[in-house]
Amino acid sequence: MTDQVFAREMSPGHWQWAGCDGQGDLQAAAYQSGDSEALASHIASNSSVSIVLRGQQVVATEVDLDSSQHKHAAKLIPYELEDELSASVDELHFAYAHRNDDATSVLYIDQTRCGEVINDISLQGCEVNTALPDYLLLQREDESVTLLLEAGILMVRLSEHWGFSVEQELAPLLLKRLAEQSALSQQPPEKLLLVADSEQEQQHLIALLPEAWQEAEQTIVTGGFWQVVDTGMSAASLNLRRGVFARQLPYAKWWSYWKLPTIVFLAAFACALVVNLATYFGAKSAESEVREDINNVYLAAVPNGRLGDVEGILESKLKSVRQESADPSNVSFLLSKTVQALGPESDATVTSYSYNGDQRNLQLTVEFESLDALATLRSALTDLGLDSDSPRTTSIGDGYQARIKLQEKP
Repeated sequence: MTDQVFAREMSPGHWQWAGCDGQGDLQAAAYQSGDSEALASHIASNSSVSIVLRGQQVVATEVDLDSSQHKHAAKLIPYELEDELSASVDELHFAYAHRNDDATSVLYIDQTRCGEVINDISLQGCEVNTALPDYLLLQREDESVTLLLEAGILMVRLSEHWGFSVEQELAPLLLKRLAEQSALSQQPPEKLLLVADSEQEQQHLIALLPEAWQEAEQTIVTGGFWQVVDTGMSAASLNLRRGVFARQLPYAKWWSYWKLPTIVFLAAFACALVVNLATYFGAKSAESEVREDINNVYLAAVPNGRLGDVEGILESKLKSVRQESADPSNVSFLLSKTVQALGPESDATVTSYSYNGDQRNLQLTVEFESLDALATLRSALTDLGLDSDSPRTTSIGDGYQARIKLQEKP
């Protein structure tokens, strides 16, 4: 199992693939073939796939955009190329990369076809991270051109972002046109890398070369596509896995990782919920029984009482009969001293009194004819060992009335 796999589409639904070893070198001799299910079964769950698209379906070109137009390149490029497109702009998928000069390299492909190729693999659960045409995945040295003849198809990589794939019968005309009308007419390539799987095919390939290219230094490699794959993907900036085909979050893969833990968690949650509900309803039933017992006790204590806050009602009734202090009452002492202070000749008259057992004091309401009588009464109470607070005095008719609070001196 490897971390990087190159999958080459041979025909719809049929693939060849090879993986890289630990040093990143392609295991070209060990490539395999089959459908997308066979491909997926040979890929490790942590591997990423680079799709190799058939070059006849992907066009490489360029447009001139200055730096001020780069921001809007995605909208401008399709319409800059509109005159040379064979299909509607809306039917095509574009990828582009800005170069150091004002030129911008562009790839475009039929959108439906691109989606079919990517989905054929990604729907099998494989992680597709790049999609490039076969001619841009050929190895190439600086200032050189790589040509591969395989199964009647000529693949040519002219520069980092420029190339094409064409049927062998059409190749002479296209190469001649390149040599005469493109930038290569002014400066023919200095080196050629020629790749074919037999000596006869190599001779055919040499025969396809334009006359101006015959003088270039030629390096001949016996083999096929897998022997000259650019594993570094120097053209990755033109990755077609973008826009509507950009990589999505791997929900299916995440679900495969979390499916079992999620099921276990939900089962545990359901068990806990059942246990808690059972406990809740059991406690609620017990609470109803306790509430019924409380009501019965309340009705026994207050036969005609109204059900409501029965605990509060019972507590209030208990407070009214509860004895807060164990000390004996001193009401008799306070009354006797009060009577003694009044005396038979006093002008003051007690009209009412009340006793507070908790605070052990006696409250008197006294009427008198003059304020001197009040002062005399308070003085007499003090001499008899009682403390009195400052009385609240009001005028009534020809006399006065005052409320006096009496308590024993400490």
